[in-house]
Amino acid sequence: MSVLSPCTAECVEPVLPEEMAAEGLVRYEPDPDYWLSVDGLPYGFDFQAPDYEVDVDELELIAQAAGRVMRCDIVLHILVSDLAGRPALARVAERVARRTDGWVFVEFNTPPSVDLLEYLTSAGRCVRVDDAVYLDAAAMTAWIAHPHFHVVK
Repeated sequence: MSVLSPCTAECVEPVLPEEMAAEGLVRYEPDPDYWLSVDGLPYGFDFQAPDYEVDVDELELIAQAAGRVMRCDIVLHILVSDLAGRPALARVAERVARRTDGWVFVEFNTPPSVDLLEYLTSAGRCVRVDDAVYLDAAAMTAWIAHPHFHVVK
């Protein structure tokens, strides 16, 4: 899961450990780059340039919607394929987006319906890109609360 932020990686870096801990994750002592849930699921995060994996046209759309250029891409990982662990990624992403004026990239199992897009837009800001969306923190909060909420890895 990815969060684009107008903040630099240096500014965002202290936010991530706080939000991982807020989700109940603890650092894995042998390798502090990794975090574990109470169920032992491994999580991590990386910072990269926003244009490393995101198309320049998409970055321009987000910059127009946000009124600011995105300067950092925060990539959140669950390091195993476990459906039950994915909602934690979404909750961390929502909180990181809230604290960094970020936009969460959300993919869907099927193309989003008009009703779903209207629901997300009524809650916050939503930028559609093909069959995915970028959501601000308010719209991400609404997505997490939606009955069809899911996380595609």
